[in-house]
Amino acid sequence: MTVAGIPLRPFSTADMPPKLALNRAYFDALESAGADVVPIPILRDVSRLRFHYELLDALVLPGGADVEPRRYGAVARADSGLYVMPEVDEAELTLLRWAIADGMPVLAICRGIQVLNVACGGTLWQDLQVEGATRIAHDREPRDALVHGLEVEADSVLARALGATQVRVNSLHHQAIRDLGKGLRAVATSDDGLIEGVELSDRPFVVGIQCHPEELAPGHDWARRLFKALVAAGAAYRAKPAEHAEV
Repeated sequence: MTVAGIPLRPFSTADMPPKLALNRAYFDALESAGADVVPIPILRDVSRLRFHYELLDALVLPGGADVEPRRYGAVARADSGLYVMPEVDEAELTLLRWAIADGMPVLAICRGIQVLNVACGGTLWQDLQVEGATRIAHDREPRDALVHGLEVEADSVLARALGATQVRVNSLHHQAIRDLGKGLRAVATSDDGLIEGVELSDRPFVVGIQCHPEELAPGHDWARRLFKALVAAGAAYRAKPAEHAEV
């Protein structure tokens, strides 16, 4: 058994009170891979996250709002259409710090790969086209459309998890990794040269991918394999004696 935790997302509308939720595709992909899934609330008292963290064998960081630029030493650009949630940044960076320290498996998806890069001291393009990182739009609906190719380094954890070194992926982001964080290895790139896959070199399974494999898992074996690899890594983590880092 692998218990995989995934942080929820705050949202509100004019006719509803504030809620916490997340796209069902994440839960379906994890459950299909054999995980028991624990939704993690975004708590105002971040120290209370430790209760939820201690239940986990693996952590998934999902897509969502932009990481606040101050987190990577930048000033927010007015022309980049930023939408930030500082409370989500704080919660996810805390969970990720604990997971990396403990060697817990992590799968970081879309925003998640950006959070991972920032946690390791890296920076982000606030908007790919505004800042000239690429001329190609990377925010493309529908959510399961195969938009571009992904080249994956053959000797990487990511390639072994996918069972492939070349796949076609969906693309639902306007930001991406700019300067790579310390200890991270860039292991996958898009057709236009963006870093879209990373892994932490000194951990067994801390992997980031810029696309949304949860949306593709129903129809694509490589996406299903990625979640199964996380579940297997979580089972191996659970089997080891607990040596958790200090809070």
